Amino acid sequence: MARFLHSSPKPPQLSLFFPSPSNFLSPIFSFPNLSLQYHHLYNFKSSISKTFASSFRNGRPETGCPVPLEQQPINEYQTLSTSFPFSWASSDIVEYSSKLFVTGASFALFIGLPVAWFGTVGPETEPFKRIICSVSSGILLVTLAVVRMYLGWAYVGNRLLSATVEYEETGWYDGQIWVKTAEVLARDRLLGSFSSGTCLGNAKKGC
Repeated sequence: MARFLHSSPKPPQLSLFFPSPSNFLSPIFSFPNLSLQYHHLYNFKSSISKTFASSFRNGRPETGCPVPLEQQPINEYQTLSTSFPFSWASSDIVEYSSKLFVTGASFALFIGLPVAWFGTVGPETEPFKRIICSVSSGILLVTLAVVRMYLGWAYVGNRLLSATVEYEETGWYDGQIWVKTAEVLARDRLLGSFSSGTCLGNAKKGC
């Protein structure tokens, strides 16, 4: 009897059925790291755009596309994403907003304020009005830059998502229309949805 009692299994512990308060409440009060998730999503979109842009930069030999290289939507996207100031919209929203703020503030401080201060007679009598004029010049410059970026990305985005491509062989008088193949259309629409859509959304947020 003593040997049987000694070899009997131990009763289950209560902690298996009733977890401690810290372990029970931790899933309730734990929140996901939203900034980390956004960073991973932005890196995913950037990797897609770089992969497609590098893979199809020379699209004519691979697809038999009659459109000149500089007029192909994939190459227009690549050129726009590396040009100033359109490349700003391809960055994340924090970097994009910071660049717009620094540009507007620099223009207002180094150009708008001297012109408003020394370009009028008696600026010391109305200094507040001169400061308002300089700030308005910076806001105007940022607005023009955002509108220009929006128009550029909207044009390229529409050409990526469209099933046809309008192009000119030698000049404005010989316009042609090329119908994209299924492979090219799927590629362009994927790139336009992920990358061009993100840039267009950032440009809208700057308005």
